[in-house]
Amino acid sequence: MKKIVMILLALAFIGSVSFAEGGDVVKSITEKTKTVIGKVVNVTVAEPAKGINAGAVTITDDVGKATTYTVTSSAKILGTSLDVITLNQLKIGDKIKIKPTETNEAKSIKVVK
Repeated sequence: MKKIVMILLALAFIGSVSFAEGGDVVKSITEKTKTVIGKVVNVTVAEPAKGINAGAVTITDDVGKATTYTVTSSAKILGTSLDVITLNQLKIGDKIKIKPTETNEAKSIKVVK
């Protein structure tokens, strides 16, 4: 009987350690694939002739915190009907969902209702 209890305790311990490590993996994946929703307060379109090599969009969240994201030509931008649009078609006040990189570069932008 003592052997069975010890085996069960050992399995419970191993399972809890494995679960804890798995939680860290899930957390890191979630952080890497997070999305941010906010309202557009500023849009800067790339103009290499003027020295602006990448576009940018600044949004505010629900509490008014502003964050700026770099928008390169590789970013996919979709309108409300899922049509591809350009950065200069975003309007101040649009509610958008951004998938950013760790360096605040927008991988994708979608206008939401």
